[in-house]
Amino acid sequence: MEDYYIGIDVGGTKIEGALASLNVTDHKISVDAKKRISTTSTTIEAFISSLLDLIHDLIAEAQLTPEKIKAIGIGLPGSLDPRTKIMMNGNTRFLIGHDVLSMLCSSLDSMIPVYAQNDANLFTFAEAWGGAGLTFFKEKKIPFEEQVVVGITLGTGVGGGLVTLGKIFNGAHGSALEVGHIVLNPEGPLCYCGQRGCAEMYLSGTALNRLSDSKTLFEKAAAGDADSLQVLADYRRDLLHFLSILNNLFNPHYFVFGGGLSSQELLFVDLKNDLRKHTFLPESFCPEIYVNHLGGSSGLFGAMIYAKELLDA
Repeated sequence: MEDYYIGIDVGGTKIEGALASLNVTDHKISVDAKKRISTTSTTIEAFISSLLDLIHDLIAEAQLTPEKIKAIGIGLPGSLDPRTKIMMNGNTRFLIGHDVLSMLCSSLDSMIPVYAQNDANLFTFAEAWGGAGLTFFKEKKIPFEEQVVVGITLGTGVGGGLVTLGKIFNGAHGSALEVGHIVLNPEGPLCYCGQRGCAEMYLSGTALNRLSDSKTLFEKAAAGDADSLQVLADYRRDLLHFLSILNNLFNPHYFVFGGGLSSQELLFVDLKNDLRKHTFLPESFCPEIYVNHLGGSSGLFGAMIYAKELLDA
């Protein structure tokens, strides 16, 4: 008898959900239903209503009853208090200060347990559990439970997650790995967090769009356009600075990238070789660099895996 889980990933422009069964032995995910909706909510009430509709639609598509669902995991775009799971900060401003878990649970017409975690943490967890981590294990023979992994999401904002020895690292107050707010230039542009020159102001898709139309930037660069190539050269310079900081802080086995920009190969060509020049340890200890193996659904898969881990515990 299969155990089914629902994962939901809340992004800056979309909410994606899936219903799947998990094979713990092989670290495999079998999807039975999947749906994506636009993030149009501007109030917490409308947001909760959207989540409820998405959950009901997934259960109906999979032709199941709510009783078959073991748990629901949700990835939220911000820092969550480890005790209360209330979002304390993030770039989806209307969610700050609200108890999304309690509001959703009280609105569900079933007793399905619901768990929440930062979305970038869940992305990293999923990739370590069933994506890039499996590739790393095949290459280096170091299993998931012994890996140190830093995940980075390059999308509307810049997020980060740390999985160490099979567990998500949250920090004392839930804001560990808010890497988008590492300052790369203290005299740079003002960020919504109040600092200047945050990584998010240089490395996010939003930041790139301020410099050039990102839809055509990579096409022009591939065709040899000098201005576009310069924009990407500046971006890679900042990305290397960013990675060298994270490498010195966390000394991971590997970095894994997600978010919309992770699909742009020009950003990652020879990136590991370039990073070798910026490592404290000898070059042979330079971490591996992977682009997500689970595609754009890594975050929602991570939400399911996280929900299962907590339920089993």
